[in-house]
Amino acid sequence: MLVFWGIAAVLLLGTLSLLLPPLLRATRVMALDANGEKLAIFRQQFEELEQDLSSGVLDATQHDIAKAELERRMLDETQVAAAQPAAKTFVSDRRLAIALLLVLPIAAILLYLKIGNPLAITQPDGAPVAQAAGDIEPLLKALRGRLEQHPEDGTGWALLGRSYMELQRPVDAAVAYEKAVRLLPADPQLLADYADVLGVNNGRNLAGRPQQLIDQALKLDPHHVKTLLLAATAAFDRQDYAGAILYWERLQKDLPATSELLPEISAALTEAKKRSGQVAPTAAASTASISGTVHIKPGLAAKLDPNATLFVFARASEGSPVPLAIVRASLRDLPYHFKLDDSNALMPDHKLSMAKNVVLVARISRTGDAKPQAGDLQGVSASVRPDGASLDFEINQVLP
Repeated sequence: MLVFWGIAAVLLLGTLSLLLPPLLRATRVMALDANGEKLAIFRQQFEELEQDLSSGVLDATQHDIAKAELERRMLDETQVAAAQPAAKTFVSDRRLAIALLLVLPIAAILLYLKIGNPLAITQPDGAPVAQAAGDIEPLLKALRGRLEQHPEDGTGWALLGRSYMELQRPVDAAVAYEKAVRLLPADPQLLADYADVLGVNNGRNLAGRPQQLIDQALKLDPHHVKTLLLAATAAFDRQDYAGAILYWERLQKDLPATSELLPEISAALTEAKKRSGQVAPTAAASTASISGTVHIKPGLAAKLDPNATLFVFARASEGSPVPLAIVRASLRDLPYHFKLDDSNALMPDHKLSMAKNVVLVARISRTGDAKPQAGDLQGVSASVRPDGASLDFEINQVLP
């Protein structure tokens, strides 16, 4: 652990040592010869006049007129240049240097926490880690101090809010986001982040102020991904299934076919259509299906929230890992009885009936994200044919 953070600190200091000195360097003045280049040009033109006179291109009268004009121009231009400052000044930018000193380390740690694997340092079994909070707290204290001196820095408040959310401190994050939104009211990402934080603080309830922020963000960008996800969730929670379907279908059209959000969106759409009484359209009737029951290994989920999301999906045994059919439930539904067929397809051209053999995957996501993350629980079945077979399997592993 200490070795890892030591190496990271050395690399970070090395980066700062390259960026900060030019910004902190004392003011330098570099003298410039304002007339040097002009005089060299005029000397060359005088030489060309003499050559034209010698070769007969110009007669004596023409030569004298051209030489007089050239002398007049040289006198005028060199006097103007002499009246201008003959120095170039470089001024240090200490404010930018201080901002980099605070923001760069925080951004590096947040990026690692987001896309890296902190669990692999000391706890490969997937248990939560709290060391990062202690490592980043001095940087957050410095950032807070700077924001107290410059409270008009909306970007800084937003960074502080995101930092608190990474450290699972949503109450502190809400305070920072409130200041950021006041300063940057036209940023849909910031509005969506603030709505999300308030929802967390309200027990995952997006009614009231969070819904107002969502509506405001949608007016700014009707296709903003996080805002649409929040809007669909809020509509589903208040049993406005038609509204939830509208937002999720818009996301399906906007996102690329390779998006990792599609499995979650498809599963949510299926549930919303089921509750609203809609029937998912199919091009032709198909008998391809697979059903069964998912169990969980005793004691494996003892510390998880009962509301943690459960995904059950089928994917081809060979080829693309994109799910062919998917359903969503929650941890409290286990043991969960499922049925997958073409009505649960993510895309109309990627269905269960198109595969000869499939494997089933059951995954419990702590964050509700369909993308697998360290600490999620998972179970995988044997390969089977989707011909109406019934299969029971178990969630029995923790993702590293």
